[in-house]
Amino acid sequence: MKGRKTLLIDDKNIIINFDVVNKKWEEIKAFGLAYEAIEITLEECKKLNSEITIRLTDDKEMKILNKKWRNKDSSTNVLAFPNNKKLNISDHSKHIGDIIISFNTIKCEAIKRNISFIDHMIHIIIHGVLHLCGYDHIEKRDERTMISYEKIILNKIGIKDPYISYN
Repeated sequence: MKGRKTLLIDDKNIIINFDVVNKKWEEIKAFGLAYEAIEITLEECKKLNSEITIRLTDDKEMKILNKKWRNKDSSTNVLAFPNNKKLNISDHSKHIGDIIISFNTIKCEAIKRNISFIDHMIHIIIHGVLHLCGYDHIEKRDERTMISYEKIILNKIGIKDPYISYN
């Protein structure tokens, strides 16, 4: 699983680099669904022909990164680092950014919300890709827009609306 994975869909080159840090991620058999969700998200954002890196880690590393980059001394489910165009990165670069996801937090949230781990993982990946495409949820209006895109994309791949309680 470690290393570069490339997906070609309809002649649109999407490169997804999975960096598996926590071995528990290797037990997950949903990377095909992750590719589909990423492709649909990038299509919605009009960012096909893009490259992203997804680091699959744990709470220990996530807490360190969250402290360093957001000054929050706790783990989180996802961190997204869009490509900073102010750096001297070639305009020809397709790399739009990096996403980091914590296995432990995703698992705990899925259990707490009574949803499947895979559905929640896919939702969080979509959320991270939307951040790479320039969406955020700082303002309420922006949050509603981002949630709307999440619901549209999740519906396209057959995952129920995560904002409705299914307990």
